[in-house]
Amino acid sequence: MLILNGGGSGEKIRESYKLFASVVGKKKVLYIPLAWIDGPYEKCIDWFENEIKPYGITNIEMITDAKQLTKQKLENVKGIFIGGGNTFKLLKMLKETCAFENLKQFALRKDGVIMGGSAGTLIFGKKIDACEKDELVIKSCDDVNDVGLKDTTGLGLVGDYSLFVHYQKIEEQNPATAKRVEKMLKKGLKLICIPSESSLIVDEDKLYVLGEKPAEVFENGERHLLGAMREPQL
Repeated sequence: MLILNGGGSGEKIRESYKLFASVVGKKKVLYIPLAWIDGPYEKCIDWFENEIKPYGITNIEMITDAKQLTKQKLENVKGIFIGGGNTFKLLKMLKETCAFENLKQFALRKDGVIMGGSAGTLIFGKKIDACEKDELVIKSCDDVNDVGLKDTTGLGLVGDYSLFVHYQKIEEQNPATAKRVEKMLKKGLKLICIPSESSLIVDEDKLYVLGEKPAEVFENGERHLLGAMREPQL
């Protein structure tokens, strides 16, 4: 199962945390803060522990190097949480090691769960291009590719869709967000745009949204909403 959150935290994504915890139980969770760019990872683990402990998750190991994501380590893990930051940095680090393929294989397991937030969500789409900083200056989704990542292909675990996170987070920037969407569609991408308050759930043949707001899907010149239904919608 994938729980792909648009980049929220705290009570706003309570239902997503509850779903993650219901799958994990008392078993081990790996926390991956590799996208983080604003200081030491120790700040990240403090944040994650405060977020997730109310849901009964205490068996946590933080990953500080993508090389640590070996098949052997993942055999003893029930859940993975991938945090936000710079998506290009995160994807490059994963692709330079065995972590990229190992994460993909873990995601395909029927007995585990991965929850992503922001950058940790974007990598599961077909491409991560929708987050790249451009002339539109969308504050909530404007990553600089200063690591020189050339292949922006993600894990591709949401069908043929790329993802857009923090969707319409800042109301005054909604016109710029619409232009970013149009720009991505002209590049030939299909998009699922996820608000910060909600998560896109990928559970075998089910694809639905959990949270306060629906996701918006753009494909083949059409737009439609993806809401909270526990059955296939796309």
